[in-house]
Amino acid sequence: MRKTLVLATAAAMLAGTAITGAAVARDRSDRTEFTASQITDQAAARAAQMKADLRLTADQEKNWPAFETAVVDMWKKRTEARIAWRSAHAKQQGSVDLIDEMRKDADLQIDEANVRKKLADAAQPLYSGLDDQQKQRFSETLFRRDRDRRAY
Repeated sequence: MRKTLVLATAAAMLAGTAITGAAVARDRSDRTEFTASQITDQAAARAAQMKADLRLTADQEKNWPAFETAVVDMWKKRTEARIAWRSAHAKQQGSVDLIDEMRKDADLQIDEANVRKKLADAAQPLYSGLDDQQKQRFSETLFRRDRDRRAY
């Protein structure tokens, strides 16, 4: 009796997963793609929200423009890369060239590392001028959003 109950529960969970997976796939295929201006606007809005959250002083504001440019550029490039990846995989038919995919992935990682290095260089003067509370908000805002964006 117990084995039957366990098997029935497992079968129900697998069926539920299959149905949910199909629904998620359908929901993702129904998404509209962002335009270049929408991507830029979204990144600029996120940067403006971050600036407001930090409540910068006049001295700190002097270091904001370089950081803002770098962070908006990073967010924009990530969104564009994600859209390009989705588009390429949606059009993909047949087998995948594993070696080519490895090279593409490596190139994307190199590009991401270069963008992150530019961001760190631009953030240093701003970050060093923040008080402890602002530093906490800075890291929470920047890295929480970073994790949120990578989740999908």
